[in-house]
Amino acid sequence: MRPWTAPLAYGLIVAVLQMPAAYAAHEQVDIQAYIHDSCIVADEPFFIPVVPKVGESEQMTPKFLPLIGVVIGKLVELFINHEVQGSVKKIKSGAGRKDTRYATTKQMNLYRADLQAEPVLGINAKLGCMTIVAGKLKPEGTDCTAAYLPKELDRATMGLPQDQWKTVRTDASVENKLRRANVCVDGNAWAVYEARLEFSKDGTAYRLKDAGYTINSLLTTQDKGATRTALYTLKISQPTSTDQAEVLSSAWVKLGTVTAGAKSGGAPSDAGPWLRVPPMSVEARRSYDEKTATHQQLMGEIDALKRAMVRNQRVIDGLDRRIAVVSADLVEGLKQERNKTAVQIQVQGAELDARNTEFRDLPHDPLEFMPVEIEVAITETESEKKAQLALADLIGDTGSAAASAVGSEVSGAISKALDVADLDTGPDSAAETTDYARVQARYFDALVDVQTASPGTPSADSQRSLADAKSQYNTARRALGLEPIP
Repeated sequence: MRPWTAPLAYGLIVAVLQMPAAYAAHEQVDIQAYIHDSCIVADEPFFIPVVPKVGESEQMTPKFLPLIGVVIGKLVELFINHEVQGSVKKIKSGAGRKDTRYATTKQMNLYRADLQAEPVLGINAKLGCMTIVAGKLKPEGTDCTAAYLPKELDRATMGLPQDQWKTVRTDASVENKLRRANVCVDGNAWAVYEARLEFSKDGTAYRLKDAGYTINSLLTTQDKGATRTALYTLKISQPTSTDQAEVLSSAWVKLGTVTAGAKSGGAPSDAGPWLRVPPMSVEARRSYDEKTATHQQLMGEIDALKRAMVRNQRVIDGLDRRIAVVSADLVEGLKQERNKTAVQIQVQGAELDARNTEFRDLPHDPLEFMPVEIEVAITETESEKKAQLALADLIGDTGSAAASAVGSEVSGAISKALDVADLDTGPDSAAETTDYARVQARYFDALVDVQTASPGTPSADSQRSLADAKSQYNTARRALGLEPIP
């Protein structure tokens, strides 16, 4: 199977919609949401045929290569659950609104640690787009990728501006586009919505932005001429054994008035305000520290050794300049000091090579932390006023949330939009992270100074500096709820 055709069922799983009785009897409708690094429909790339080289068969040559855009690649590892066993929680029949269709929720991890180099913890940058599909889906395990017709470029338009490019394929339906990601719809999709998840550079804020929709049929009425005010919501909650989950964040996109047959290419850029990313829990931070302790220790020593070698090289450069200008009776003493420093650099270099080897031998697969539950809901109401009430009901008591409003403004009584400068990032703030990193670096500098002391016995001053740095480092760790180092 081609890598970009891998199923995306790691996001949110299929759920049977809660339908009004009369309408449910007419046809069963499913909803499934996929979270990926790019949008399945909006980011479909143009493809250009590849001509086989001399001596190669068509089987040895890919039929198409991407020309522009992003193809479906590696699954978003943020939502591949390594820490928590998959847990499906179906929404109870009495818990949903009559005008709203819900997906079931599944536990997944919100934070990801990259261990290729220095451990880096944060929101996975590949979390890029959510695709919601409503319709009759084929059974799980179905593979429809072979039926996908790529967006093959008409070579006659290649010299034109990109917005004038055309395709020669014969099927440009949304159902065909979904097959690219192995999303298999039986017949026509009722509706497909896409929203981009954009994150601030520091990872402390995000926003949900409309990336387009295709509505072949409304979900709440069979009347082809009916209009509805539509919105969809995403709710991030803390898993719990009870029905009263703690909502960490709520986001939504409001589409305004829609009808059967409506289509959109998405909202203007920067349409939605920023929302606060749920901060990492104390339990997740402790788990991260425990599982990456060896990585952090070795990388802390590696960085400290590099800093020590740079400082010693500056000492040698300064001694060389002094040796060149001082009187003969001082040269010998300066040369001895230079040789002592050069030996220390060699010792530090050997230690650095050893630490690098140890680090390379560690496992480097990414780790994930902080399980959350994601709930997706699509709402169609008969009026703007009812849409406002539905939105307030769906997001619940989440005063820190903000909305992505497309069709019309969201009432200030429902939620207050937040400016980036107003975001309270809690324990993940830049100031606290910097303070922690500073005391951590000071500890490793003192540790390396003792470990590589020349001629091999650390001085009393070095031992006192290490004890003081260790004390400050442990104080900072306790403040974050972490265990002190021994």
